[in-house]
Amino acid sequence: MASADIVRVFLAALGLAMGACEASAEFLPGTPCPEGFTCFSAEPRDGVCQHPDVILDKEMKVTRVDGDQFSPERERACIAQTVGSVVRSDTGLHLKLDNAKSRSFKDKADCERSPDTCERFSLYDYFPKGRLFLVHDQGYESDAWFMVSQRDGRKQRIVAPPGYSPQKRWLASVYATEGPDDANNGFDILPADMNTNEPAIHYRPTDYELWEFVRWDGEDRLLLNVTVHENGSSALVTRPAEASLMKGKWVLNKSSPR
Repeated sequence: MASADIVRVFLAALGLAMGACEASAEFLPGTPCPEGFTCFSAEPRDGVCQHPDVILDKEMKVTRVDGDQFSPERERACIAQTVGSVVRSDTGLHLKLDNAKSRSFKDKADCERSPDTCERFSLYDYFPKGRLFLVHDQGYESDAWFMVSQRDGRKQRIVAPPGYSPQKRWLASVYATEGPDDANNGFDILPADMNTNEPAIHYRPTDYELWEFVRWDGEDRLLLNVTVHENGSSALVTRPAEASLMKGKWVLNKSSPR
């Protein structure tokens, strides 16, 4: 190939790469969704494991995950962060606990031959401060998330990967969906070490409600948005809401002026 042709090919490839960069940008937690876009909230990054960026795709007008967030390579890197406390085997996931016991999550069925009964567990994140594992359970057209205490193996289901309050006293998990995994719809606030003597709230709506994380206002007040049908009609309206710690209990206010 002539040198001039090589230069033209190189410039064309460079132009495509630059165009791809311009067409997308990282979508950070707390960023408002631009008008005309369909967005899902970027998950918090408060654990020690690395995850793909959420990208704002300017051509498709959506947010998307830039990579496979459940790849074996990512899980291996995450397991390495637990310093020998997690083992992956052919049968599933095994967590070593502080009380010299272990907790196992056994995979079910052959996912290629029996996808409708498939269930695969993976380590998604680790929170060393509270000694908590975040385990993901991938099923057929649905998934689930569990916080597991490394101290004693206690398990708590939450709706999505959680993030810390400003002083890391609490972990909050917020997720909205209208799809088949709607058991994950709602929000959770739990102690950052899963202390059973501290209050927690695990809210799952029974009516149509889509919840969105806004921000923490101090340590004991979580600001949220909730989208509902207005006055029983098909029209949707988004309202400010909050969960506040009052007299040792988390209290939800679905209509909170801000």
